[in-house]
Amino acid sequence: MNVWVFAAVGFLAGGLVVFLALSAKARKGALEIIEKARKEAEKIKNEAVEDGRATARRLAEEAERNYEKKRREIDAKYSGLNQKVNVLQKKEMDLKSRENSLVKKLGEISTKMKILKMKEAEIAKKASEQQQHLERISNLSPEEAKKMLIASLEEDARSDAQKLISDIINQAQADAQAKARRIIAAAVQKAATDEIQQLATTVVQIPSDDMKGRLIGKEGRNIKAFEAATGVELIVDDTPGIVTLSSFDGVRRYIGQLTIEKMIADGRIHPGRIEEISKKVKDEVATHIMEIGRNSASRLGITDLRDEIVELLGRMEFRFSYRQNILQHSLEVAQIAKFLAYEIGADAEVASRAGLLHDLGKAVSGEVDGSHAIIGGDIAKKYGEKDIIVNAIKAHHEEVPFESIEAVLVAVADALSATRPGARMESVEHYFKRIQKIEEIAMLFDGVEKAFAISAGRELRVIVTPNKVSEANSPVLAREIARKIAREVEYPGQIKVTLVREQRWNELA
Repeated sequence: MNVWVFAAVGFLAGGLVVFLALSAKARKGALEIIEKARKEAEKIKNEAVEDGRATARRLAEEAERNYEKKRREIDAKYSGLNQKVNVLQKKEMDLKSRENSLVKKLGEISTKMKILKMKEAEIAKKASEQQQHLERISNLSPEEAKKMLIASLEEDARSDAQKLISDIINQAQADAQAKARRIIAAAVQKAATDEIQQLATTVVQIPSDDMKGRLIGKEGRNIKAFEAATGVELIVDDTPGIVTLSSFDGVRRYIGQLTIEKMIADGRIHPGRIEEISKKVKDEVATHIMEIGRNSASRLGITDLRDEIVELLGRMEFRFSYRQNILQHSLEVAQIAKFLAYEIGADAEVASRAGLLHDLGKAVSGEVDGSHAIIGGDIAKKYGEKDIIVNAIKAHHEEVPFESIEAVLVAVADALSATRPGARMESVEHYFKRIQKIEEIAMLFDGVEKAFAISAGRELRVIVTPNKVSEANSPVLAREIARKIAREVEYPGQIKVTLVREQRWNELA
């Protein structure tokens, strides 16, 4: 029994030792696992903190960029609003200024009307006194005396009214002319263009007189081939170093000039070569014409014209009216119309576009019957231009009514470009007809004795019969003559009408 007890106790003691040993090892492993887990957790925590900090920095930077972008957008919008406010304030000031001017003029007119009423009252009072006086001292009946007084009073009232009307009209014209001069001067100064004059001939330089013989060819065959290929007359005379091309078509003259220059450079001059070179030159000139048209439109910021209109613009470079280059004139009209539109608040883009195209009909006026203004308007409509542009083109010589303020500006700009000094040359025949027409119009009025156009037709001196035209009626007659001339005569610039009334008394002793 004891043996078994001791054996059991020994076994238990050994097992306990083994268990304790195993427990110590397990505890050590567990501690190592815990320490490793703690280190891993610490590492994960540090990485998470670092990632959080990086994300926070990135979000902060992105927020700062968004804030800066929004701030710039707000600043831009605020600046734009400030500009619009300034423009509106300026327009408001202009309107107030115009309103004050109008109120002032209305006040002046009201004052003058009051003065006129006072004078009418005085006249009525004097008439009553004169009527009573005449009835007392004359043998006239009251009715007869009344008729005489009425006639006298009507003449006095008419004289006073005409004087008042004349003063008001003169003041209004002076104010309008002063403002118009400022606007027109500013527009014309901004639209200065080069002036080009060209006749119906072109002179081509040749290297030697021997070249003339080669250009002529055997029995003139080269000249005949050249004229057949280009449609331009080639004139070879005794003038050294040059030959002359003659044609009213500027494009053909230009083709002829380039053809001769290329033939001289090539050295081979015979009918076949002439025909070959002229064909190549025509293609080059066609391309050149399109470039001219596009460049002209681009100068005004116009980029959406149809190719057919661009080609006509390019052809206008080679056409002239009164020695004024039509394309240069059209560019000048476009610029003047644009600046006038800016000054008065009209649509500058419409005015500029219509000004550029206003003489489009002149590019085909030799090929189509009719007025160049109507032809040009029809062409513009055919190729998609807006109705406001079409009307401005057709109306610039007042052949159709104006439908917009821009159409009026184009007509004004056309007159300014055509009448400025040096712009055009007038034929002697046309000049004499215009002078004669002006004098004939003045002679149609009753009381006009003689009329003389002086200062190259810039002034008309009208001599009237004193007993037919009174002193009070003279300003009215001068104004009526000026209006009739403006309606019936086409002329550059202005015509000053000077009416002369001289009263003489002759007695014989």
